[in-house]
Amino acid sequence: MFKSSSILASVFVFGLVGCAASGTAPQDMSAAQHEAMAKQEDTTAAAHEAQHDPNASVTTERCGKGAPCWTSTSNPTQKHESDAESHKELAAKHRAAAGALAQAESQSCTGIDAEDRDTSPFYHREDISSVAPFERTVTRGKNAMQSPAGATVTFRAVPGLTAEWLQHEMNCHLARAASMGFSMPEMAYCPLMLKGVKATVASAGDGFAVTVESEDPGTAKEILTRAQALVATK
Repeated sequence: MFKSSSILASVFVFGLVGCAASGTAPQDMSAAQHEAMAKQEDTTAAAHEAQHDPNASVTTERCGKGAPCWTSTSNPTQKHESDAESHKELAAKHRAAAGALAQAESQSCTGIDAEDRDTSPFYHREDISSVAPFERTVTRGKNAMQSPAGATVTFRAVPGLTAEWLQHEMNCHLARAASMGFSMPEMAYCPLMLKGVKATVASAGDGFAVTVESEDPGTAKEILTRAQALVATK
């Protein structure tokens, strides 16, 4: 039995870090890219720290017409200190995002062996019985219309496969795709390798229906294109 708490924990982690500045949210890039950005920010912070001299000072006088000449002392390197802190904060946010991605993948893929983790469920074309467009009802004023939202792929019931297990695999691959920055050329056929999608599994007679959907029209279209190609090449 797979506990839903693992999935909820992953979502919670994404939610915590997802409030970060633009570019530092988990799904803005892969875990490896977040780590690389963190190192880059550390280097920049160190460069600013090297240019900050807490003992540096510049004295100036400001004289107004018919007014006293006031003396002002300031540290000309002070901005380097604040810049260093800003880059350290960005580095921390990138590392937190990388950690969130890794944690989400680890939790979502618990109990799945290496072969199933590294191979998309949609690779098993022989076990796909049908593909159909998935549409969502959209209400505009008093009018309701159907809007393309993705695809429903039905797998036949192979020995040992359950709706719960298949959902577990879908969650694993969604988390893995995010961790890899949605950049896995070897899985270009897989609709789960698109950013901003979700997958829901339901029992369907003698099989299991997997609905992959997105709120983005372009992504929804690509989901259907990839899904239809799965059965076209059987």
